[in-house]
Amino acid sequence: LINKVLFMLNFQINKISDQFGIEVIGLDVSKNLNEKDVKVLKDLFHENHVIVFRKQNLSDEEQLSFTENFGDLEVYPEADKTKDSQKTYHVANVSLDGKHLTDKDEQVIFQKVNQRWHTDSSYRFIPSYASLLYGIEVLPDEANGGETEFVNMFKVYKALDKELKTKLEYLHMVHYYEFGRRMFPNLPPVSEFEKENIPPVSHPLIRLHPERNNDRSLFFTANAGNEIGGMTQEKGACLHKKLVDIVSASVFKYKHRWKKGDLVMWDNRCLLHRAIPYDMNKYRRVFRRTTVAGLTAIKGPCLNPEII
Repeated sequence: LINKVLFMLNFQINKISDQFGIEVIGLDVSKNLNEKDVKVLKDLFHENHVIVFRKQNLSDEEQLSFTENFGDLEVYPEADKTKDSQKTYHVANVSLDGKHLTDKDEQVIFQKVNQRWHTDSSYRFIPSYASLLYGIEVLPDEANGGETEFVNMFKVYKALDKELKTKLEYLHMVHYYEFGRRMFPNLPPVSEFEKENIPPVSHPLIRLHPERNNDRSLFFTANAGNEIGGMTQEKGACLHKKLVDIVSASVFKYKHRWKKGDLVMWDNRCLLHRAIPYDMNKYRRVFRRTTVAGLTAIKGPCLNPEII
């Protein structure tokens, strides 16, 4: 697709890894895009799973406006971690008034939860479609860590042995927003509002993708639970750990080293991602995230949302 559309565009497209992902250079997404460019970007996103828009300079409103080209936006109920709008999410170790926070601060501990493999909003009945993360303050070149790593779950599933695929066919994982408190007990308990609006949900471990002729991917997270429906807690946790180890050891990855002004868009339906740890007390890191809502519940080998 890249070769077919290059001659049509007024911006440059390059591959960023042997596995997946592209970068777009010379496109200012703060401007209103025409229908042709939006259609091309949607097609490129479908094919490549990650798009890095380089050298952007975006206000909250401009990022929201660009994100809306791809669908309705998710609303974040966690008011203390949002910035200016319930449709933007403040991913940072810096407070809204510019203070560098230590790694003992609640807001920073929330960032540590994202150092485990996950897909955004898996704890919702309808998980998200795509996330767009904008680099406002990034780590200097000499700093270790701070990257965002992605893994292609189509390829991970395809590489599983037949016995494990058969075992996973009928299984679901329980996802719940409150799981971060189990990992970090010092975090405050979830609010009554969050309990009522984000209850635990169950999703198939094997995800079917109707937009890709029901191609299969592995779908789970390591930051929103470790329990498998129908199994004892001990056996479920053991299987969950095995899946985490498989993903961590896989070669189907892209690790993004952030540059100031990068806007990275990724497909939450078929990728997992994680933040690579860094010295939070030494370096400031400020990102802003917007998220495109999903359209339907997850389809599995034994679950079709269209008939529920």
